[in-house]
Amino acid sequence: MKKYLTILLLTISVNFSMAQITNTAFIDSVGGEKVGKLSISGWMDAYYANSSYQNWNQTATPSIIPNLVSSSLYDMVDINLAYIDFRYATDRLKIRMVPAFGSYMDKNYVGKNSLSNLMEASLGVKPWSKKDVWIEAGLIGSPFTNENPVSRDHIMYTRSLAAEYSPYYLTGAKITSPLNDRIKGSLYLLNGWQTIYEDWQLPPAFASQIEFTINNNNLINWNVYYQDRNTHTRIFSDIYWIGSREKWKFTSCLYAGNDQSKIPPTIPPTSLFRSDGFWCNANFATSYEIASNTNVSARVEYYQDLNNNVMGKVYGAALGLNRKLFNQLYWRTECKWWQTESHYTGLKTNILNATTSLGLGF
Repeated sequence: MKKYLTILLLTISVNFSMAQITNTAFIDSVGGEKVGKLSISGWMDAYYANSSYQNWNQTATPSIIPNLVSSSLYDMVDINLAYIDFRYATDRLKIRMVPAFGSYMDKNYVGKNSLSNLMEASLGVKPWSKKDVWIEAGLIGSPFTNENPVSRDHIMYTRSLAAEYSPYYLTGAKITSPLNDRIKGSLYLLNGWQTIYEDWQLPPAFASQIEFTINNNNLINWNVYYQDRNTHTRIFSDIYWIGSREKWKFTSCLYAGNDQSKIPPTIPPTSLFRSDGFWCNANFATSYEIASNTNVSARVEYYQDLNNNVMGKVYGAALGLNRKLFNQLYWRTECKWWQTESHYTGLKTNILNATTSLGLGF
């Protein structure tokens, strides 16, 4: 316990002020150095984590915190994510290429071959000069949940379970159009659920997104995903809120998903939903600015996977201290507690993680 308290007390955290609310599901596409119509920016996030988790079947290093993609290694210093973001934009054309590396990329893009070191790679066109309608295609950011892979953009340093168990990226095409001054919508045609390569004989997946900017301080986003394949049908929907008020910042996400198998199950369903894979999530996070460029942050979350496909039932809480040291150098520390419970065995496991990090952007 002293080790976790020491790491927590060593650090201070960061205040992310913004003139207008932005959707943190997507990697920030503003800023950076400009050379003509080309913009270049970047980010590197290094961390040290310690965990009470013990996996007795795993004796080799690196040690892995189970069921995590971001910041998933412990008892070592690791680079979670480092990338350079190249963006070329004109009035009717935009190109984005984001090469990246780090343990996040290694774990999240495993088996993706030549695209394993690309976080995003897309081409966008605006077909009509007088209408703000964009069509984009390629490896694109995911609208699902209120968290992208970049820790700088979020209230807490680590990602919530909501983000870890939904797509961080998508491959396909989307069309985006404003519906009025405050609402814009997008339709997606996709290869699948966080899928880069897919059998072209399989039908595509579909998704929709509605983003409602209530005012400069509040945004609500609603997404729906649908996929019907030979083996299963997946339906997923999430809604999240991002807000701020004076020295406070808030965000919350709710979602539910269901996989209905077309293959007879080998294990009878154990839930009231009588499905082959129902999961849901609820979380809330907030931060308060205690001094210039310094805030404290907290998150509570609940995750349930009724058929125990991933973690079973999870209760979680986290506390963070964050500080922006200068320019784009961030120092962040967080302590996180989970309790997991298996629906099959009833076994409960408590996990306590402590993480401290430095992040640098340009």
